[in-house]
Amino acid sequence: MTHFRKKTVLLLTFGLMAGIASYAQSGLRYDSQGTNIVIKRQAEEPKVRKIKATGRVIDAQGEPVMGATVKQHGTSNATVTDMDGNYTLEVPEGSHLIISYIGAKDREIIAGNNVVTTLQDDVETLNEVVVIGYGSVKKNDLTGSVSAIKPDEMVKGVQTTAQDALQGKIAGVNIISNSGAPGSASTIRIRSGASLSASNDPLIVIDGVPVDNSSIEGGGNVIGGINPNDIESFTVLKDASATAIYGSRASNGVIVITTKKGSAGGLKFNYAGNFSMSTIAKKLDVLTADEFRSFVPTVTGVPPTAKFGTANTDWQDEIYRTAFGHSHSLSASGNIEKIAPYRISVGYTHQDGIIRTNNYKRFTADGSIAPQFFDKHLTLTLNAKFSNERNRLVDHSVVHNAMRYDPTRPVHEGSPTGPGLGYFIWMNGSSPMAIQTDNPVAQLELQDFRNTVNRSIGNMAINYKLHGFEDLQFNLNMGYDILKSTYRRNVPDKAGTMYTSWKKDGTGEDYDGTQKKRNQLLDLYANYQHTFAGKHDLSGMVGYGWQHFWKKFNDTSLAPDGSEVFTPTHYETEYYLLSLYGRANYTYDNKYLLTATLRADASSRFAKNNRWGYFPSVALGWRLSEEAFMKKQDVVSNLKLRLSYGQTGQQDIINDYPYMTTFTISYDTSSYRFGDTWYRTYRPNGYDTDIKWETTATWNAGFDYGFLNNRIYGSVDVYKRHTKDLLNTINVISGTNYAAVLTTNIGEMDNKGVEVSINAVPVQTKDLSWDLGLNLTWNTSKITKLNAIDNASNFVQTGAISGTGKYVQCFMVGKRPYTFYLAQQAYDSNGKPIAGKYVQADGSVSTNEYRRATNKSALPKSYMGFNTHLNYKSWDLGLTAHGSFGAYIYNYVAADEYIQSVYSDQGNMSNIMPSTRDLGFESQQLYSDYFLESADFFRIDNITLGYTFRKLWNSKSNMRLAFSVQNVATITGYTGIDPELSNGIDRDVYPRPRVFSLTANLNF
Repeated sequence: MTHFRKKTVLLLTFGLMAGIASYAQSGLRYDSQGTNIVIKRQAEEPKVRKIKATGRVIDAQGEPVMGATVKQHGTSNATVTDMDGNYTLEVPEGSHLIISYIGAKDREIIAGNNVVTTLQDDVETLNEVVVIGYGSVKKNDLTGSVSAIKPDEMVKGVQTTAQDALQGKIAGVNIISNSGAPGSASTIRIRSGASLSASNDPLIVIDGVPVDNSSIEGGGNVIGGINPNDIESFTVLKDASATAIYGSRASNGVIVITTKKGSAGGLKFNYAGNFSMSTIAKKLDVLTADEFRSFVPTVTGVPPTAKFGTANTDWQDEIYRTAFGHSHSLSASGNIEKIAPYRISVGYTHQDGIIRTNNYKRFTADGSIAPQFFDKHLTLTLNAKFSNERNRLVDHSVVHNAMRYDPTRPVHEGSPTGPGLGYFIWMNGSSPMAIQTDNPVAQLELQDFRNTVNRSIGNMAINYKLHGFEDLQFNLNMGYDILKSTYRRNVPDKAGTMYTSWKKDGTGEDYDGTQKKRNQLLDLYANYQHTFAGKHDLSGMVGYGWQHFWKKFNDTSLAPDGSEVFTPTHYETEYYLLSLYGRANYTYDNKYLLTATLRADASSRFAKNNRWGYFPSVALGWRLSEEAFMKKQDVVSNLKLRLSYGQTGQQDIINDYPYMTTFTISYDTSSYRFGDTWYRTYRPNGYDTDIKWETTATWNAGFDYGFLNNRIYGSVDVYKRHTKDLLNTINVISGTNYAAVLTTNIGEMDNKGVEVSINAVPVQTKDLSWDLGLNLTWNTSKITKLNAIDNASNFVQTGAISGTGKYVQCFMVGKRPYTFYLAQQAYDSNGKPIAGKYVQADGSVSTNEYRRATNKSALPKSYMGFNTHLNYKSWDLGLTAHGSFGAYIYNYVAADEYIQSVYSDQGNMSNIMPSTRDLGFESQQLYSDYFLESADFFRIDNITLGYTFRKLWNSKSNMRLAFSVQNVATITGYTGIDPELSNGIDRDVYPRPRVFSLTANLNF
């Protein structure tokens, strides 16, 4: 009976479902009249007239938008715009259309004929997908401290190197150019760095390849070899939640560089070129020849027989010049058969330096293609980059020598075949003086320094989406980074500088050094992503990595006649890195976010007992703006809270094998002469069998915000880092190791700070838009342990100002890194410094040069960046600036001068600055804190005015012309050439030029 009832229920159910389906398609309806049901034919609805809606979609600049989605509201009926922004869609008359495009605000319009729709940028969704380690993530789903910029969207002046595009653009990132020479390397610090003796450079990842960012013999860094026009975006990973996936190399942050790739659509070309003129922005004031002749006889000890020259030479004018440069870049991109997007580019840069004979040339080539197979389930991506950099270098001491050289002497004097080769040098009878300032013009014209760097970076990446289970993807990445650098220095016999070198015999030199590096990479990882029940987003990644680093160096030093001056140097080394890593992300209802990562690294740089390091992280996020109670207001458009903790590591140390005994070639000055050849010796290095990873733990709390439909948006982060097992070089008791210095884990340091980013769009109309950007960073650090002794008297000297053991900085417990270690100058009642008098520990004043750690460091306490852009129709105007506050500079240029230095016992003379004359210090006082100055500054980096010509010969062609000035002005109280230095010591600094440029950018 029960079985019969079940069958009856099933039959009735299926019968009812079939009846409902038939009724729904029959055109009938029913009415209930009492106990009767009356079935009637349903009246036909009036037919809606359909039309072909046509139109064109353009952006805020009037350019066509290709690939925008045009969809009938409330339906799946949709199409996309073609390369000219046109669309056609059949819809019922009167329908509403929704037009959407990535990075733009959706527009709703009424369907019609030839409707032109302008899309406005949506600042919240621009750069929505952010590239991170081993994948990408939506900006809204980020839980770590991550910032991304696109150089094409920033103000552009002359960008000789790609690192110029990062200057002042991101909170927590401080970039300092170490030299004004074209193509020179910059110091990049993210949150001030986490180490002392180990590297503080961030990890650089280019298109998935972590590259070797160590120094290049005579050259710049890896970013300098990239054409700025090839870069799509920079993504900076700052906190441990974002960087821990890179484990042992991420304590100092990570910069992920993504280069431009091919895209959908037809063949496109881009040409970018600029022509520039560079001038000296500032020279230091020194005594003129007439002032020098008047002052020197008044100096105590100068004999009346001292003779002056008859010339009036401005040596700074002799070494500086107006320099010209030009650069060109041409790229082509497209999509082969709609399955293989590609892009190729070539670039050339030629930039002369403002110091005579200095120039920089760079050739770059870049290519990428990403064909897709098997219904786009398999993607093969090939990237290859090549750069050739050629640099005619100059000895930076020429800057100091041009200030000091006797202004009464001529550039040329004497026989072109005698000592000095026709350039004036100081003679003692018939022999050149062994101690004298080098003739700066002779330094430039008789010394030939040349550096050539060839580098290639590339990879092959395979991505496979599993058929039938597309949420799972497998990735194979094989990459390489190959470099060869040559450095040559040629100085002829009898050049003046060869009499003042440590050899002092006038013998010339032909030095040739070659450096080779090879970095090979293999990564195999899988990604999974799926949304469950519409609210649970789960993604994960697990992987294995292998990386091999190899480098080799050779050099020879020959006399011009081919004989050996030094025995050749040779070294070769390598190390390996093995890794296991994983990441998990969970998002609930697009509101609550969780990210966890774990990486295990094994480095051959450490002994087996300490080879593995483990680096975990966890982060939480809450999109508060998605809560129901936040939907009732229209002021806060975005608010996300973030909290993270993680650990990262450091293994970039001086030697590849500090746990075992190694030998290093000695310095030139430690050579021994046998016959006519100087022989270098080999010295043993100290070693520590227990050396291990340096580990940094980071807490980070922050929030991202947006107000008034994101017309105001940005982020705030607060962080605290603690580094333990600090890798540091210390002194050890003689006889306890092979050397008196040792690299080991003895030290701890705290680092904390606040980062604020504020962006606003005050005006945005059809013809006029104006945006502003400001970022602020506060940072402080303190050494909490050093050399295993926690007391104030324990310190390590650093900040060398000479080759004879003179230092002006220290690492000390309780102090910031690079704290200045100087004597406190004594002053009289009028506030004038008393020569040779210093304040002692008990407050008394004496001639004892008592030194102590100051409360002043070379590191800034805060820094900032500012940018603004104004667009009116086809015109655009932009300005960028940055500043640094709280750092100090030791002005060695001023400290090295004193009254008595104008004349030597040998009879040669040197110039001084008027400030030195007025100060009145008779003797040198290198350790006086009088020469410690504030390095605060605010610099206007760039002002650019541009005009865009649209639709030159078709709708896709346009050209932008712009005039810009770089290094416009600097507001500072510093008395030297430039307050922006990475090490806080002003000595032999190549000045930053002021650059005027005309640029052209053509798309067709």
